[in-house]
Amino acid sequence: MTMERTLYSVSDLISKVRAMLELSFKDIWLEGEVSNVHYHSSGHLYFTLKDNLSELKGVMFKSSNSYLRFQIENGMRLACFGSLSVYEQRGQVQFVTKKIEISGVGTLHQAFEALKNKLEKDGLFDHKHKLELKRIPRKVGILTSGEGAAIEDVLHVISRRSPFLEIVFRPSKVQGEGAADDLSNGLIELSSFRGIDTIIICRGGGSIEDLWAFNEEKLAQTIFNCKVPIISAVGHETDYTISDFVADLRAATPTEAAEIICLSLEQIFSSFENYETAFINKVESLSLLNKNKIENLFNRLMRLEPSNRIKTKKIVLENFNNFLNNYIEKAIDRKKIKFESMSNQLISISPDNVLSRG
Repeated sequence: MTMERTLYSVSDLISKVRAMLELSFKDIWLEGEVSNVHYHSSGHLYFTLKDNLSELKGVMFKSSNSYLRFQIENGMRLACFGSLSVYEQRGQVQFVTKKIEISGVGTLHQAFEALKNKLEKDGLFDHKHKLELKRIPRKVGILTSGEGAAIEDVLHVISRRSPFLEIVFRPSKVQGEGAADDLSNGLIELSSFRGIDTIIICRGGGSIEDLWAFNEEKLAQTIFNCKVPIISAVGHETDYTISDFVADLRAATPTEAAEIICLSLEQIFSSFENYETAFINKVESLSLLNKNKIENLFNRLMRLEPSNRIKTKKIVLENFNNFLNNYIEKAIDRKKIKFESMSNQLISISPDNVLSRG
C-alpha cells in the first residue's frame, strides 16, 4: 500500500505552525533576561529574551510600546505578557509582547522608580533650583479637580485664615487619560496670570493608578520650568509622587498646603509688629547718625564763619605780638648786660686805674 504524500510549501507550513503556536501559547507570561534591545524609529521595540539554555526573539509593537512606562535596558530580568507567534518571512519564532514588567516588582512602581532616578540624575530635584515662597502671598493659583474634596478643603482653610487672599482657580483632570496634559496646561496658564505669587497643585488620596498623572515626566518638566513657586499636595501623608520631588515645596495634604500659604491674623499682626520694631530701630539709628553728621558740619561751618576766623587770627596776632615784645625785651636785657660787662672791662684797663694800682 502506497502512503499518500502531503507536500507543503514553506509558507504553508510556516503558516500552520504559526496558527498552532498562537492557539497553544496565547496570552502567557514569559520570564527571562533581556538583551539586544533596539528601539526602532517606527516605534516598535525589538529584543531577545534568554535564560541559561535558550533564547527567543521578542517584539513589542508601537501600539503597546506607547504604554510602556520605563526604559528597557540590556541585562534587565523581565516578565513579558503576550503570545508566541512566527515571523513568516523568516520562519522565525518570536514572542509578541503586550505588557512588560521587571520581575518581582509591580509595573507602576517600576516606572515610578525609573523616572525618579532619571529626573534626579538630570538635576530636577536639586535644592538650588527651588524657588522661595512669599511669606505673605497676595494672589494664589489653585490647580485641581473642580469636583473633589481637595478644592473644598483648600478654600475652607483660606476663607477661615486669610479671607483677604485672592484666589485664581483652574479646574483640571487629575486622573485618567489626558490628566497629565491638562495639569501641565493648567500650570502654564496660572503662571501667566499677572500677580500670582504661589501655585498649589493638589488632589485627594487614591491608589497609585489614581495618582499616576502626577508621576508623568511631562508634568514634572512643566513644574520644573515654572517661574512661580509651586506647592505640591497630592494624596495623603504617605503618598509621594514625582511632582512632590520637583515642586518647590511638598505638603502632605491639600489642607496643609493651604495652611502653609495662609498665616493666621495673629501671625500677620506679629509679623507687622516685628517689622514695626525693626523699622523704628532703623529710623532711630539713622537719626542718631544724621545728628552726629549735622553737629560735625555745624562745627566746621562755625570754624569757617568770617567773624570767628577774624577772632582766631586776632588771637594769633596777639600771641605773636606778645612773643615779639618778650623777645625784644630779653634781647635788650642781654645787650645791656653785655654792655655793662664790656664797660667794666674798659674801666679796669684804663691808664688812670693802672697807675693808681702802681
